[in-house]
Amino acid sequence: MRFRTLLSVAVLLAGLPTLAQQNIQVPPTLETAQVTGSGTVVQGAALWVHPTDPANSLLLVADNQIGLLVYRTTGALLFSQSSDGVAAGVDVQENVQVTGISQSLVMVANPSLQALVAYLIDPTTLGLRGAGLSPITTGGFVPNSVALYVSPTTGRFFAFAGSATGVVAQYELTGQVGDGGVDVTPVRTFDVGDSVVGLAVDDAQRTLYVVEQGSGIWQYGAEPDAGDARTQVDGITGGGLDSPLGGVALYTASGVRGYLLAVSGGASTVRIYERQPSAHTFRGSFTVAQDGGIDAVDRPRHVVVTNRSLTGFPLGMVAVHDSTNTTGGNENFKLVPWQAIATGFATPLVVDTGSPTTPTDGGTPDAGTTDGGGGGTRPELPPPDGQGPVPPGYNDNGPNCYCSSVSVPGSVLLVLAGVLLLSRRRPRG
Repeated sequence: MRFRTLLSVAVLLAGLPTLAQQNIQVPPTLETAQVTGSGTVVQGAALWVHPTDPANSLLLVADNQIGLLVYRTTGALLFSQSSDGVAAGVDVQENVQVTGISQSLVMVANPSLQALVAYLIDPTTLGLRGAGLSPITTGGFVPNSVALYVSPTTGRFFAFAGSATGVVAQYELTGQVGDGGVDVTPVRTFDVGDSVVGLAVDDAQRTLYVVEQGSGIWQYGAEPDAGDARTQVDGITGGGLDSPLGGVALYTASGVRGYLLAVSGGASTVRIYERQPSAHTFRGSFTVAQDGGIDAVDRPRHVVVTNRSLTGFPLGMVAVHDSTNTTGGNENFKLVPWQAIATGFATPLVVDTGSPTTPTDGGTPDAGTTDGGGGGTRPELPPPDGQGPVPPGYNDNGPNCYCSSVSVPGSVLLVLAGVLLLSRRRPRG
């Protein structure tokens, strides 16, 4: 009887993780300094990883009262960039050839100019300077979001701009950045329906993600000839999202593995889906809880994630926006180690530090490819990491995966198995 009872308990426990751990709570390690303005100030964020010194990596935050805020990944505010007006969105593209030198391009959605404005990051001073590119005027709508894309098949370089009116426009940049010779050509415009509140691009899979407020997350083709055909990843009606919605970001792992992260603001959670466009299987969600002197995340609107090693976050980091702080009351970001999220689920997520050329921010990869033509008519970038088919014999968790092979609930079951064996061997009195 005792054996059958314990076996029944073991079976019940085996089914609990799916229910109990679908939404997990994770503690933050650090938080950024609060923005100075009150109310709804933060409009987007992106992460730049320093090419040689992770301690000098930067979190770039779009502020609709000041401009671009530049934080260290310790949370300290380094400086603000406000000379060209306010910011409503930001993205980063690494390894852009600027007068023959590989540099990092920052693109900001600027409502003051009704344009996209480009900057370059100086890896020595960590400062920003103009990229020698005239503002990309959006022609009739005010941009509130931006995402950069390099085609893995043609090497063509594009910028997407979203708007509160639901319009998304795609622009192609050709020529040499930095010498004033870049041409900008509108190549596609489509109407999402409602306000665009998030954009992200998966270069390797030629996929654009658009978050439509009031509806959900949509998947579009990123190539200029993809038209307006779309597939819903998740929605509010009949789906798992809770309004108001927020941004999306990509955790990229080797072999085109990884996850799509999406803010579900009404539930104060971030939802996680498989990265593959054909499935986008929901893996669970997480809430950033209070820990010590750092308060919990409340009503987030933005999320940033990287798989790359940072100082203090050797296995990657997630930055989640917080609408209200208990002290001060203004917005900021909570910084969480990726492995704290990945190992919190019953079936752990991949933890893969990848290579120095994997994407780092809200879906914007670092790299593209040239077509070998040598014409110099467009920005030149190296091929994105993780392209092509998965090689034979590839580890399903990636070559640099550090994910747990046994989850905590699995360990509990092993202990129960030992108890069962002991109960069977115990002599009867």
